[in-house]
Amino acid sequence: MDSPSDPNSRTPPIDRNRELLKLAQVETYKVLGDEKLNAYFWHPDPEKTGPLPRPVAAFFFSSGWDHGQVSQFAPHCVYFASRGMVCVAFDYRVATKHGTGPIEAIEDAGDALRWLRINAAELNINPNHIIGIGGSGGAYAVAANVLLTRPLKRKEVLPDIHPIPNALVLFNPVLDTSKDGFGFDRFPDPASAKKHNLLRAVRRKLPPTLILHGTADRVIPVTASRSYTRKNAWRRNLCRLVEFEGAGHGFFNFNVSFERYEATLLAIDEFLVSLNLIQPDPDSLLGDTSYTM
Repeated sequence: MDSPSDPNSRTPPIDRNRELLKLAQVETYKVLGDEKLNAYFWHPDPEKTGPLPRPVAAFFFSSGWDHGQVSQFAPHCVYFASRGMVCVAFDYRVATKHGTGPIEAIEDAGDALRWLRINAAELNINPNHIIGIGGSGGAYAVAANVLLTRPLKRKEVLPDIHPIPNALVLFNPVLDTSKDGFGFDRFPDPASAKKHNLLRAVRRKLPPTLILHGTADRVIPVTASRSYTRKNAWRRNLCRLVEFEGAGHGFFNFNVSFERYEATLLAIDEFLVSLNLIQPDPDSLLGDTSYTM
């Protein structure tokens, strides 16, 4: 038997997120030459959920468009699949793997959301109940497809095949790409950074949005989320900001703080219930104010 004092004999720690990713059903949603971008699915138990088609939660991992792990939101996917949703974690291009930046991330997120709608019948999902969820650069990519996509017209051909989700959940999102914000130097030029600045693109009739942000985030300060929430309020859009006091960047991850991870699940759950996208769970802690945000 190996000695427990021998560091070379120890079993390496299990990456829970990666292990959960192995349980997912894998589909390819986009092909770029020899590169495949995959979608990882978790499906609800058909005996414990409502009738088809089901709402879908589309997750885009955190990044500064430089790196990230598609397995990041695997625990969130498992939870919301248990709540009756089809959950999918999308891979998208980042600089360390593909030499790309924020514009390519926007394109990939848009193609992922269109792919869901095109294949809605086969996937047993409701194309009008798509929730886009992302962290940091992933939050920016999915939100950009809302704010930078022109509003749809009634007579437009195939108006349902578009990249705009029906609701948004954003973890410490990149919203301000000016020199005072985040990511200004990741764009091809200053004009592009200005054109893609989401704080400048807020308009009326945006989808309901929940933002979760730590007040001690030094990477993406909470001030941009506060400004974005105010701009939406002025335009009478539903945009709710939940601040987590003293929390830094990435506070919501399962492997960072289980308590805050669970608190964000409850906040999202409550938000989706309020939109009638999922049914209340009588066994949940919703309404219990004992957990700390």
